[in-house]
Amino acid sequence: MVRIEVIPMKEANGIKFGMDRQTVRSILGEATEFFKGDSEITTDDFGYCHVYYDCDNKCEAIEFFDEAQVYINGVLAFPIEKDVFLTKFAGFIQDEEGFINYNCSIGIYAPYDSMESILIGKKGYYDE
Repeated sequence: MVRIEVIPMKEANGIKFGMDRQTVRSILGEATEFFKGDSEITTDDFGYCHVYYDCDNKCEAIEFFDEAQVYINGVLAFPIEKDVFLTKFAGFIQDEEGFINYNCSIGIYAPYDSMESILIGKKGYYDE
């Protein structure tokens, strides 16, 4: 399992928001590029995470899956039970597929009451 240290709205394991796609790939390795959902910009799949880019190919968010152990400011955030997460981290608002904290640009995908992924975004990521 890959250990990920996150500083909200700034970086995850040295991947800083605003880095260009080539720099991200030089750090994380080879990626599979694909269109996620109805996005017009391709996403990079590194297996344990997806990296999202803006129209200038600058990193704007990273979504982590079960193969990653994500720590936010030193506290284990994923994978853990959704209810435990919500007691550890305040300010999350429920939406149709999980919970979002607009103040720190973090979202958890939990459509079936279980956390399936956690997304860390640049400042204002969910405001767009």
